[in-house]
Amino acid sequence: MTNKTEKPVLEIVKGATKPTTKKTGGSGPGKEAAQHFGDYAIISNAFHQIKSVRTGPDGQGFVEIPLCDFVCQIIEEVTQDDGLQDQSFLRIEGRRKDGLSLPMVDVPANKFYSTQANWVNEHYGTLAFVYPGASKRDNLRAAIHLYSKLQGDVPRRRVFRYTGWKRINDQWHYLTGSGAITASGLHENVQVDLGAGHMSRYALPAPCNLQQVKEVLPIVLRLLAICPGKPHIGAALLATVARAPLGECHPTDFALFIHGVTGAKKSAITAIPLAFFGDFNARRFPANFSDTDNDLEAKAFQVKDGIFVIDDFKPSVNQSEAAKVHAKAERLIRNTGNQAGRGRRGSDMQAKAAPYNRSMTLITGEDLPKGQSLLGRLLILELTRADVDTNTLTKLQEVAEAGQLARFMAAYLQWLAPRLDDLKKQFPQAVTSFRNAAIRDGFATSHPRAPEIYANLVAGAELLLDFMTDIGALDSETSSGTMLDIERYLQGAFTEQAAYQHEQDEVERFLELLRASFASGNAHIACRLNQGPPPSRPHAWGWRSDVVDMAGDKIYKPTGDCIGWYCDKQREVWLEQNAAFAVAQRLAKMQGDAFLLSPPSLWRRMGEKGLVLATEARANGTKQLNVKRVIGGRSKRVMILSADLIESG
Repeated sequence: MTNKTEKPVLEIVKGATKPTTKKTGGSGPGKEAAQHFGDYAIISNAFHQIKSVRTGPDGQGFVEIPLCDFVCQIIEEVTQDDGLQDQSFLRIEGRRKDGLSLPMVDVPANKFYSTQANWVNEHYGTLAFVYPGASKRDNLRAAIHLYSKLQGDVPRRRVFRYTGWKRINDQWHYLTGSGAITASGLHENVQVDLGAGHMSRYALPAPCNLQQVKEVLPIVLRLLAICPGKPHIGAALLATVARAPLGECHPTDFALFIHGVTGAKKSAITAIPLAFFGDFNARRFPANFSDTDNDLEAKAFQVKDGIFVIDDFKPSVNQSEAAKVHAKAERLIRNTGNQAGRGRRGSDMQAKAAPYNRSMTLITGEDLPKGQSLLGRLLILELTRADVDTNTLTKLQEVAEAGQLARFMAAYLQWLAPRLDDLKKQFPQAVTSFRNAAIRDGFATSHPRAPEIYANLVAGAELLLDFMTDIGALDSETSSGTMLDIERYLQGAFTEQAAYQHEQDEVERFLELLRASFASGNAHIACRLNQGPPPSRPHAWGWRSDVVDMAGDKIYKPTGDCIGWYCDKQREVWLEQNAAFAVAQRLAKMQGDAFLLSPPSLWRRMGEKGLVLATEARANGTKQLNVKRVIGGRSKRVMILSADLIESG
């Protein structure tokens, strides 16, 4: 029996379409079989909208309106968690009506559901065709959605875009490229996508067992002897490995800087701590200073609770390029120390979440960043070409290449997982305790941040040794002895930091520039009484003698600008502040550098250091660092310094 129901179909008329009424049967020539779902259908392998229309005074029919020339389906809905905000996309695959397979594409959910975006042409180009009209795009979206749910809800999954600790279903998971480490081991069903390039190498294997830990432990502890003459370097690297996974318990607001000449094996020894977190070596670092600022920020944010290495800090080529590298380093180090990223706003002027450094960062370089503030956020380890023990380095590289260091780290993380909630309370307390001890003992005085950095490293090392002792891989006596060694070595490291701070002290640099100005003939100091050469050692104050008078006495002539006056009775220099600052700034520029501290800040720092010998009280009770003195019969405001402080030579 044949179905006689009238169903309007679309008749093509000179390139246009109009609804017409045509009798269709169940089969046979001219007949079409359609798959209907809701107000839509698949006809001739393409989506159509089924719309009711009036066919006469009392009749009603349906129009089949083509929406496109293909059929597609949402295979899955994927939510990406990048640590800032969740982003969803739909994975879609399809086939054109002529049988051509359309490639699988990932369409952002906001574009798929947008009434303005045309995701089909964006992803398929000319391979697919959508009939014109906003209503057709809306109906196509609805048709795809309904068609994809015919067999049930579209599968959904979550993908993480970072490493480190994440609480999932009330259980702590350490995310890594291969899955997640929990108290029960490696779970490969947790999906982590860190992107392309060397970032994809952050992947840990299943944790090793107790016997394997015992086998690799002696080699891990050999890291302490990687620089026999400078044991604080190995201690700092091992403590860094231990501290890195504890960023969830206490923010990591400092970094290590491995500094030395080319050929000192900086990259080689830095690759060893990194190998605890994935398949890395000295030629496979996740970042270097040729990367853009945004790329460095994004990567440092991704490597949560892990070690992140930025290689090759070497400002060179020209002053302009060197300044860019220094600016990049300053931005990254301040980002780390402040635990805050650069604020951003979208096109709608709404604030956007900003990435910041959540990693334990190691930087290698042949030069140092500028400024005491930056160096205060760093532990600097200096290498020479004779420092690294090649045999120890080779053995560590072998076990790293075999993945044994990564398996050891996985075991450490497995041990940490069930203890993490307690450690979030206990670890900051341990850091505070070690910091107070460092302040009391007075060995970390280079910068106010130094005791805190020391405390973080020692507390991390203590926890790693607790792990080794708790699982029976190390006896308590050996553990205690190793801990004492690490503390002693790190104390030595922080004692050395004062020299780097002194080199970058803006006040000391200002005084050095003044001395250099006298020695090079770019400035001079005059006698306050007669404006002539100072009575003692005029050459040290920027005066030169090329001739002698009739009595055989040298005749001195001044060089450069006069920046102050010498008072012989008190052995004082009365400095004209503006002239002195201009000379120092000009000489710094001639050296290819810049003196960026402002004059008021410089004078305040000199006052804080007790270098200013005389002050006056302002009306509000504050100290004025320049005082009135009579010079050549005129009253001037000058800053009084000791002559011994700036005398050249």
